[in-house]
Amino acid sequence: MARVMLAGTASIVLAVIAAAAGWWVLMRADAQLATESPEIPAALLNATATPSAEATEAAATTEVSTDSVLTFAVNSDLSEAAYFVNEELATLGVPSTAKGTTNQVSGTLYVTADGSLAADAASQFVVDLTGLTSDESKRDERVQETLETSQYPTATFTATGVTGYDAGLPEGEEQVLQLTGILDLHGVQKEVTWEVKAVRQENVISALATVTVAFADFNMTAPTFAQIVSIDDKATLQVQLIAQAAA
Repeated sequence: MARVMLAGTASIVLAVIAAAAGWWVLMRADAQLATESPEIPAALLNATATPSAEATEAAATTEVSTDSVLTFAVNSDLSEAAYFVNEELATLGVPSTAKGTTNQVSGTLYVTADGSLAADAASQFVVDLTGLTSDESKRDERVQETLETSQYPTATFTATGVTGYDAGLPEGEEQVLQLTGILDLHGVQKEVTWEVKAVRQENVISALATVTVAFADFNMTAPTFAQIVSIDDKATLQVQLIAQAAA
């Protein structure tokens, strides 16, 4: 009887451990960085985008030679901005990665005939930070307070240079680039360099941009709330863009 009880107890313990391990793996998988640029929907190919209000304003205020430069408007419905921060929650007792996202992304890319970013036009994207959400409402409240979105509701990146572009690669093959520019966040303008994976297919550009920044560089401290035991002093930012050739 004792052996049966011990065996039963061991089975229950193993089942609990297995269930917890499975839940942990699934939870971690939800907070993994993207590794590839977003897939381009077939319906977008050979279709012309309707420029957003931001794209129209940018085109109107930027001197662009239409003979040699194409304008691509970011498709907000298919784009996403996200943050990733390493933290430890009291309820878990082990390190995890918090992720918050928003699809409120707009912007305009100016591309030359050979496929690189135009040097004489301000390619940029804008993220509405007020739309950031995660799987924890308390975290979301603290993130909004940390970003002070009532005063600084958006983050804007304006490109100033790009390296790594290979004009010899055929259309449809991935370009691995380093995109440098000014990130305007929390009232601070700082130069950053994104690692970018980009693909152009017909009239659509798909790009994944990744950069890690320190909270202190933008006059912020890492957001905390009661359930957090510890949190990293840096955040990794990712932006996934789908941009269409604008009218």
